[in-house]
Amino acid sequence: MTPVNEKSLSKEEKKFWQRHFRIEKLEDIQKEWQIIGGYGFGDYQTNEYFYFISLRVPVVHEIILKESYVTDEGVKHMTGFKELTLLYLRKHKEITKTSIPYFNAMKSLESLNITLTSISLTDVYELLDNKSLKEVFLSSEENEENILEKAFTLKERMPNCNIYLDTCFTTEDSGEPIDPIF
Repeated sequence: MTPVNEKSLSKEEKKFWQRHFRIEKLEDIQKEWQIIGGYGFGDYQTNEYFYFISLRVPVVHEIILKESYVTDEGVKHMTGFKELTLLYLRKHKEITKTSIPYFNAMKSLESLNITLTSISLTDVYELLDNKSLKEVFLSSEENEENILEKAFTLKERMPNCNIYLDTCFTTEDSGEPIDPIF
């Protein structure tokens, strides 16, 4: 990572902040953001986008992306955000099990949605170990084996976390709760 000048923006950074946020000066960048993205947004979010934001914004509470251009590299940049509690990365085929150690490094992360990514239940079973997580949403593969065994092991490793398969929500449209797999 390039060292950051604490007093001014580099030429590249200035171009980025002007283009995306109409910000001209370093002091105009807020140090805490509630949310990046939103449902239905994501056309402009790239790995570079998260790189530049991670250089100047230490606190982000939620990231909600669906079908953006973010890959494992972009997830790596997200690890620097303090107080990130919700990470929604639905429909990102370029996000793979390479991102799981980054999820593990996010110490305040409570909700992780990785449905329709290239991350399988087996990948989560083998690599995910983040005790702060309360819920994980992911897609199951058609030929996934030993689902309950994997879910049981995950529950032992992360006892306060509910694992949901093939859903993005904890309730049905009718308001009825959806049961986690364990």
